[in-house]
Amino acid sequence: MTTRNFRTGLLVGVLGAAGMFPLAAQLPMLSDKEMLGYFLAADSKSFEFRIGADGKTSIKVLDSKGNPVNSKLAIPVTFSIEETLPGGKTISRQFSPESLETTFPATMKPKDVTFRGKATGDIGFEVFVTEERGAITLGGHLLNPAELKNPTRFGIEVRIPNAVPEAKPDSEGDKKAAKEREDAVKDDKVQLMWTDGKKARIAGDEAVEGSSKEVSGPGISAAVVQFAAFKDRKIQVTAGPNSSMMLRNPSKRRLVEGFDLFWSADPAKDPQGKARLTIEIR
Repeated sequence: MTTRNFRTGLLVGVLGAAGMFPLAAQLPMLSDKEMLGYFLAADSKSFEFRIGADGKTSIKVLDSKGNPVNSKLAIPVTFSIEETLPGGKTISRQFSPESLETTFPATMKPKDVTFRGKATGDIGFEVFVTEERGAITLGGHLLNPAELKNPTRFGIEVRIPNAVPEAKPDSEGDKKAAKEREDAVKDDKVQLMWTDGKKARIAGDEAVEGSSKEVSGPGISAAVVQFAAFKDRKIQVTAGPNSSMMLRNPSKRRLVEGFDLFWSADPAKDPQGKARLTIEIR
């Protein structure tokens, strides 16, 4: 099988078995003319999901005519390994591009595709991805948690981009134009369901601290993003059993200006890494 290199910071999916993977650390690439440069692709009437041969991953939201709502509103999906140091500081470990391995061919219909690799500090990980009925399901876990000195976890970040309309070059100081931009986001909202069954609804133009209990509660089990910039599409992100999410945003920035949903599994309840994160565009 021919394979190709995977880049730092990306990817999707794993649940591989030990010994499955070849020695070469590369990812294959689709041969279709329109898909050159991509390893995986999955399309529906509402989104385009892509993983590049360089490992970068994103989702484009499509309007009712099948066109991207905005080239600047792609949703990056990244895989994260976070280590908590003795003093309490959390650092992110970088993936090694040369370490990623797979036995799976490039495909436009990803079903239970798996990868494995290593991050700095010799931290092994597995990732999983599948697409079914218009939903992207991801998962992943650490391969050698018992060997790690400090508390370390595998996570997935879904980044909702800044959805505030851009000002036109000739209207930067135009109060009327500024008001129109604000009016365009006044009905934007994010609906959250917490792991305890309670719900929260936050206006998109409200400045909040995402990681606070008022927003993320005891953990988020589902989030629905409804921003006008996505042309009536709803972005739903759901944490499966034995996992949860938290919302992250810079220093009380308004949610419509962009935020992350960080997913991770409970290692005590999910030692085999079967927990999943599902992304749907409706």
